[in-house]
Amino acid sequence: MPDPYASDPTPPLGYTSRVKSISTGARLFLAALVVYSVCPPFTGYDSYYVVPTALSLIRHGTTAVDEFVPSAPEVSRYAREKVGEHWYNYYPIAVPVLAAPLIAAVDFGTAVFARFFPLTAQRAPHPIIASFLSHDLIGGRAIVELLCGAIFGALTVWVMYAILARLLPPGRAVALTLLFAFGTTQWSIASRNLMQHGLSILLLTLAIYAVLSRRVAWAGIALALSFTVRPSNFIAVIVFTLFVAIHHRHDLKRYLLFAAPVAAIFFAYNLLVLGRLFPKYFVTSPGRYPPLTGFAMNFVSPSRGLLIYVPVVIFALAGFWLAWRGKWLFPAGRYLAAIPLLNMILIAPLWPGHCFGPRYSADMMPFFFLFLVPVLGNLRRASGAVFVALALWGVFVNFRGATSIAVNQWSALPVSVDEAQWRVWDWRDPQFLRGLK
Repeated sequence: MPDPYASDPTPPLGYTSRVKSISTGARLFLAALVVYSVCPPFTGYDSYYVVPTALSLIRHGTTAVDEFVPSAPEVSRYAREKVGEHWYNYYPIAVPVLAAPLIAAVDFGTAVFARFFPLTAQRAPHPIIASFLSHDLIGGRAIVELLCGAIFGALTVWVMYAILARLLPPGRAVALTLLFAFGTTQWSIASRNLMQHGLSILLLTLAIYAVLSRRVAWAGIALALSFTVRPSNFIAVIVFTLFVAIHHRHDLKRYLLFAAPVAAIFFAYNLLVLGRLFPKYFVTSPGRYPPLTGFAMNFVSPSRGLLIYVPVVIFALAGFWLAWRGKWLFPAGRYLAAIPLLNMILIAPLWPGHCFGPRYSADMMPFFFLFLVPVLGNLRRASGAVFVALALWGVFVNFRGATSIAVNQWSALPVSVDEAQWRVWDWRDPQFLRGLK
């Protein structure tokens, strides 16, 4: 059988290269973790019941959140659903389940801290910090979400470096990884809380790494989990599976076997606990938006446009073309290029609601950065200067999203963007500049 990676420029790394790559990846992980952790926590009510669900699972072995409902704020009502006599998180159960080990560690750590340093919480500068230090993880929910989100985000940075280190010289791999970490929605969205994006991006990045490192079967686990975390990842599941079925038939059985336990647990939980094959969230469409206008909104609007918030993506589009027309990462490159393109078609008619910037495109960032690789080697002085300028702009914009309270209040003030959708097009008040005027 011919080697499907005969033209693939990603040979296995030698032992010395692997050690250096792991060491560098670990340092990038720590750098990202520190930066992500010290930024303010920005949580929404979509993720309100993630921490309660995880705590209920840890302490009582159930995903019901009944004990947390009476004290929950009224505005979080939409984030829960009642099934029979019990309340459950409306959003994907996989997020609190996968975050549960981290939340268990935080639960234990804060319990010990509160026991030995009981007066520290009284001197805390903010009520949320005081709650967290006193072992009240519901009152300190924002910090719990931030710590978990930062860890998931930093792990994604490490995996992204492992991918880029296979394709680029070490210096360029580090530089591009740092841009991924701090010049994209990885900083401003994925690492901020326990909404679905952080885990979704981590799992998709792991799937890319599995394919490029010739561990195709392992991608089955990451992809199955990615679907349970965020249903829009069905595109990645289908495309990756087609790739394995066509080009790695000898791995297809193991690929499906690795994914099967995740699928079995997912469907069994839904049937036994929720009484249906798919949760409501998986079959309920978000608000609609005119598709053509939505496509433009998701690309170029001042408060939701991908090319405004991560403008180096324009170079990735050229990378898609090189993958389709040439033999870069052939045959995997063509499949990997198709996923973000299909995702853009999927999200075009969907209204993103309250969020920062291009939230619906955030999950595709690892794919975009992968396809910067073939372009970087072809940059000349002028195009290189443009790339650097756009990269610095992305750092500025996403720094604002990761650190500014005013920026994150933009969706609600002075009037909800859901009620005044025209605001996403208003260049007089773009989200990323809120608070600077």
